[in-house]
Amino acid sequence: MGTLVGVLCALAGAAAYGAAGVLQHHSARQAPQRGALRPRLLLDLIQMSAFRAGVIFAAGGFALQVVALHFAPLALVQPLLVTGTLFYIGFAYAMRHQLPDARLMLGALVAIAGLTGFLLLASPSEETHPRGSSAVVPLGMVLVGLVAACLVAAALVHSDLRVMPLAIATAVCYGVTAGLVRELASTVDLSNLGTVWSKWQLYGVAVIGVAGFLLNQNAFQSGLIGALASAVITIGDPIVAVAFGATWLGEDIASGPVVTALQGVMMALVAGGVLLLARRSQQVAQEFREEIASAAVATW
Repeated sequence: MGTLVGVLCALAGAAAYGAAGVLQHHSARQAPQRGALRPRLLLDLIQMSAFRAGVIFAAGGFALQVVALHFAPLALVQPLLVTGTLFYIGFAYAMRHQLPDARLMLGALVAIAGLTGFLLLASPSEETHPRGSSAVVPLGMVLVGLVAACLVAAALVHSDLRVMPLAIATAVCYGVTAGLVRELASTVDLSNLGTVWSKWQLYGVAVIGVAGFLLNQNAFQSGLIGALASAVITIGDPIVAVAFGATWLGEDIASGPVVTALQGVMMALVAGGVLLLARRSQQVAQEFREEIASAAVATW
């Protein structure tokens, strides 16, 4: 019974995250264009009721995720949470009073299937062996380098695909934030919660988490079709978290010739699904633009 409660809460959380994404994407598209990581964008967005509703849905999704993890194992909850992309596509098309695009759904399903297989095969250990504060600077340099590379790529791309590097940067920030939260939770003395303020991970979560949220809105603002950004962020987040856990927290990842080969196959599925989403998103965006242009001509 407990596992069933966990599954239902995970699916409800995924639906809440999907609704939050649709509302945030709608708001970001209405807001004035801002450069990447400009806090001014948040000031613009917070004035919009749809964005505030999206934040509430996201908070509800997080609460449901916590409850789900209480009743069901992470290996079951995580794959269910990434179905948020399917809910996103469904809600986005419902707002247009249309049925979801079949090829967008197919791309999302392929990517989700690949991620689910990868997570099950990786099977990260619960025990951690953090590297310690001496590795903070190298971690920071790698993080800044990855995000900077994504921002440079976004600056060079002048099409709907600009959303890709911004979404990847968001996924990196979210994945690292999740890893730092895990490390913080494992090192804080529950009998003396005041010690949490002396943990550098807390401030890392605050800075990197806010940066990720800003990049998320930049990604939504850059793409007419938000499904691609939603998929890249939702799927990339746990992949980065697993990589962070293995390299930083010292978590053991299942390995061996067969397992590693299968993990490669699963990652190829993820890549294939995302590529299908990217291609179809461009086509759908063009169709939407043509609809808008036709409506404008008819009105004129």
